[in-house]
Amino acid sequence: MKLVEAASLLALITLPLAAFADVEFIEPGAGSTVNSGDMLTAYWKDSGDSPSLVEFHDYDLFLCAGGPEIEYSEDLALLVPNGLFDRGNSVSFQIRPDLGPEYPDAYFLKMISRGSNNVTVVNYSERFSVTGMTGTFSELVQYGLSLTANDTESHQDLKLRKRQVVAAIAPAIVPAKDLYDVPYPEQSKGLTKYAPMGKRPATTITAKSGPPQFPTSAYSIARTFLPVPTWQTTLTASRTWTDSLIENPATPAPHPKNDMQKFLKRWADDE
Repeated sequence: MKLVEAASLLALITLPLAAFADVEFIEPGAGSTVNSGDMLTAYWKDSGDSPSLVEFHDYDLFLCAGGPEIEYSEDLALLVPNGLFDRGNSVSFQIRPDLGPEYPDAYFLKMISRGSNNVTVVNYSERFSVTGMTGTFSELVQYGLSLTANDTESHQDLKLRKRQVVAAIAPAIVPAKDLYDVPYPEQSKGLTKYAPMGKRPATTITAKSGPPQFPTSAYSIARTFLPVPTWQTTLTASRTWTDSLIENPATPAPHPKNDMQKFLKRWADDE
């Protein structure tokens, strides 16, 4: 079924796409209302801007909730893992009632698209409402929604935008850098973790193991059963450094002249 559009107190709240658009959500529309537990369908199209949808092969689709800035929003559920673009520009899913409460225009979709050449793009849908919800929001999401309700100027220009991570693109276009700067062990909320960029390898090879690129994470020994981890996806910052290759001028080592080599030579095909 298509997502039904309905009037809402915050119907003007939208999540505009950034300049480098690719996935443009058609439904859910701004201010629409859906029912939890129903089989819902999200529709999208190619916006016509670079990069094109044909450059991507798979995606993850998340249900999110929160305020006008990414730091005050959270991923609530991974709705569609490893979806394939070649199956069309729509996908169906269900929203569990326990993921959050009923709140006007609190929910939106996030799609993480992956393509060749280490390209990862994140797009957001418009905000919509979900009825039949029985859960609660975290304090972070509640605070973000309070900012959205009180900030009328941000209704027309929210800061939740597509983030594009592309190797060999100017650093100014690489967004959400602050997310990758948060130490990995401190990322304890949400469904997505952000790993830092791998450092440049050493210039010499030693017989011993090299030191770790990053400090080890603190841990505590579990005395009881631990809760199920919430994160389901890890994004790694794209590499900004490049390698330069040079020819090895050293003379190749001569072929061995032992008895076995002579024996094998007898059975070699003549050239």
